[in-house]
Amino acid sequence: MNICPGCEAEMDHGLELCANCAGERAEGPAEGGTESGIEEAIQETAPAESGTESGIACLELEDGQRFEIDRDEVLLGRSDPIDQIEPDVDLSFCGGFEQGVSRRHAIITMDANGYVLEDLGSTNGTVVNREKLSPGMPVNLVEGDVIHFGKMKAIFHAGAGEGGMS
Repeated sequence: MNICPGCEAEMDHGLELCANCAGERAEGPAEGGTESGIEEAIQETAPAESGTESGIACLELEDGQRFEIDRDEVLLGRSDPIDQIEPDVDLSFCGGFEQGVSRRHAIITMDANGYVLEDLGSTNGTVVNREKLSPGMPVNLVEGDVIHFGKMKAIFHAGAGEGGMS
């Protein structure tokens, strides 16, 4: 069993996120206590740079792939030609199916206050900075937010001069 650095609950080996608090998996108890483990996890996921060269907001996956958020409303998920689902950000080709991304997983919108993320009732959930979203309950995004779509991890980068900067 693995130990969650956030709440110290036991986690099954196959899980990447804690079912209790949505914290990321650790291989054993965090040295120096719970706070130390959380700080180390946050430092590991801190973005090296913000935004994109074009100044447009984006999501950056662990493998470095970036998907620009270049519209006021962007659907994230997996394509399904049978049901004619074509998300704006198609995570099918990034292991989306294997990592539990739903066909219509979440939506990012831009309003006067910046970028907002909403889970669309996805099967495996959406987590922002270790807080699991309730379907239909939007949350504001800021630079460097760590987002999990199922098991797929991404970092939100707000574009230069765009809303959502903190």
